[in-house]
Amino acid sequence: MRRTIVLVVVAALAALCAGCGVGTQSNARLLDKQSIPYGLLSPDSTTTSTVAVPAAQVTVYFESSKGLVAVKRSISAGATVKAALSELTKGPTAAEASNGLQSPISTVTPLTVKRIQNGIVSIDLPSSFASLGGQDQIIAAAQLVYTATAIAGVTAVTVLIGGQPAQVPAAGGALAPGPLTRGDYVGLSAG
Repeated sequence: MRRTIVLVVVAALAALCAGCGVGTQSNARLLDKQSIPYGLLSPDSTTTSTVAVPAAQVTVYFESSKGLVAVKRSISAGATVKAALSELTKGPTAAEASNGLQSPISTVTPLTVKRIQNGIVSIDLPSSFASLGGQDQIIAAAQLVYTATAIAGVTAVTVLIGGQPAQVPAAGGALAPGPLTRGDYVGLSAG
């Protein structure tokens, strides 16, 4: 008798649990509106929220008639040398270009960060950097140095061309082996 009661209770529990569970089906099926709980189909029952992506800013430097000028760019990632160089290679926007901004370094891509050690960033440039004309090459090097050193913790730049250490012209035109600092381009900044 006790065994029969236990079997009946187990069978009742199994039936109860089976009725509460979500059934399985092999395909999706369309529900009619009558079987959807009240209020779930009304337009005001859904809420949406916008999650703001935290934006960072980097400062890039472009050439103007008065010298290098700082331009702030908003980015979705962190303010890193790589992010700043990415923005620099995009060059001036149409509005910035209409205001006279230019970017010799933007014609030389890709710019690749090789390493950052003790505040010195090593940036690899393609061999096309050597084909920039005299003053354009000086401005391009200054853009690179100013943009990279605008990132916290970066104090100087070593330039590589094709993976090899290179000498690039400083403000006066003399070749400098680096590491290059803003001091090498004194007088080229507009402010």
